[in-house]
Amino acid sequence: MEQEDIERIVTAALATLYEQNLDILRLDVAERTICARLAALLQPSFDRHEVHTEYNRHGVFPKEIELPNAQGVLTTSRVHPDIIVHQPGHDEENILVIEAKKTTNVIPDEADLAKLAQIKRQIGYRFALFLRLPAGPDAAAVGIRTVWV
Repeated sequence: MEQEDIERIVTAALATLYEQNLDILRLDVAERTICARLAALLQPSFDRHEVHTEYNRHGVFPKEIELPNAQGVLTTSRVHPDIIVHQPGHDEENILVIEAKKTTNVIPDEADLAKLAQIKRQIGYRFALFLRLPAGPDAAAVGIRTVWV
């Protein structure tokens, strides 16, 4: 699959998410709930791969990457990406990793963008995507921010 194929799949899933789940998005439910719904919408487009949320394994071991700490020193950190598309147990088919934040979350995007870059580089995902998802009373699909890393 090429990036344009992945973009088309994600765009369609996000449109469906907002069409079918606008009530929970406007209620500002937990990010995990939203990501679980999005993962379920993505799964039919990946017949040879699994779509998992909060997946914390790299093979049989915990999923870990090196990230700089507050002082800039590289430290090993365990990660559990919001959504991944892969074949569990090996790294030959790591297709997509997604980190998502709701617009109601005031934490800046930079840490997630850095984490995605390192997951892509260190664990070998072909594509990495950051989503800033509109939530709260004014939630609408038109405000979705996508950043491909």
